[in-house]
Amino acid sequence: MAQATKYIALIVLIVVIVAGATYLFLQKPGAGEAAAKEITVKIGVLADETGPTSDVGISYAKGVLAALEYFNSKGITTKDGAKVKLEWVKRDYAYNPTKAEEFYREFRDKYGVIAILGWGTADTEKLSDTIINDKIVYISASYSAKLTVKPYNFFVPPDYSTQACIAISWVASVKPGAKLALLYDHKVAYSRSPIDAIKAAAQQLGLEVVADVDLPLKATEADAERAVLQIVDKNPDYVWCGNTITSCSLAAKAMAKQGLNAVMISNVWGFDERSKDMIGSEGYGKAMGVSPFVYPAIAKQQNVPGINLVLEAAKAAGYSETDVNLRFLQGFLSAWLLVQAIERVDSQALQQKGGEALKEVLEASCQGQAFDFQGLIAPARFCPGRHIASDQAYLVLLNENGEFELRGPQKAPEGIDCAQITVQGG
Repeated sequence: MAQATKYIALIVLIVVIVAGATYLFLQKPGAGEAAAKEITVKIGVLADETGPTSDVGISYAKGVLAALEYFNSKGITTKDGAKVKLEWVKRDYAYNPTKAEEFYREFRDKYGVIAILGWGTADTEKLSDTIINDKIVYISASYSAKLTVKPYNFFVPPDYSTQACIAISWVASVKPGAKLALLYDHKVAYSRSPIDAIKAAAQQLGLEVVADVDLPLKATEADAERAVLQIVDKNPDYVWCGNTITSCSLAAKAMAKQGLNAVMISNVWGFDERSKDMIGSEGYGKAMGVSPFVYPAIAKQQNVPGINLVLEAAKAAGYSETDVNLRFLQGFLSAWLLVQAIERVDSQALQQKGGEALKEVLEASCQGQAFDFQGLIAPARFCPGRHIASDQAYLVLLNENGEFELRGPQKAPEGIDCAQITVQGG
């Protein structure tokens, strides 16, 4: 009897020890704790909704916010299963770099953000060294090549210079020896960003740059006509427009008015679904844009998987399908990149290292898994010291019937490092 009592006592002791060990294990940082944990991630959103690039900035900001709301509602979890709640503060800086710096300090000092979804080139470049010290990941709508060598700056598509050289390479393939004129705002960092690369690539590809003309970012019809008159006698085959959609559309109209038999190619911010109406039928067949993104309407026609997610998010945010344009898509994808990065990070690293942890997982894609956007743009990889997401983009032609034709994707020209040309240009 005494022996049986000893055995029972031993069994009870073992059960108590196992139960205690299990309890202690669950209290350690690990799967059990992470699953029950909720982490708040604070984000700054910098937008131009009233300034000179608001013609594209308003819809972009809508896409950013719709994505943040959507992923928040669906649920975001870290690599080890911790729940993440996003909190964000949006500021309209009206494309004023000084205001951008002011709002940046507010994001950092008052709200303690670890990431910013930003906007323009001048302000993003200006803040690029500051964010290194503050270890804040900055995903911008500026695709300046100068940002590709900055450790905390990221964006979803290839940089402006790579995009421009993709377009220039295409020109060289369809019309060897073509003459090229350049229209852009000489005073605006965004507009100037790829120009050195365009000129260098044109020379190497056998194209002739016949004009380099100032076109104000906030051009009037008269401004556009004056600019176009300066290239008419040069008789270019193609015209590069490096501004946003309003001034590029006015220039395309002026080209048609002057009877200029050239095709305008606009950068990603200078051409979108509105171009058809803004340019008018006289410009049909003579206007196109470079875009790393598949236009939403085309994505829907082609059953690109990612568009269903974007449309679902837009509907949840109170937008109609017609609100989901290229700019909305661009903003959405920027926020989606941030969410994917959060989902790849360990909860403890996220809490302890913040933006530094996000940077590390973004750069881990260099040799690891790319960030995928379900066909809406090429998968993105970021290598340390070279944050060029991909090397491909589409060309979108407004054809003679007033319809958009997607050509590509086209690849960057081999042997010409257009991003590096811009970086070296200072």
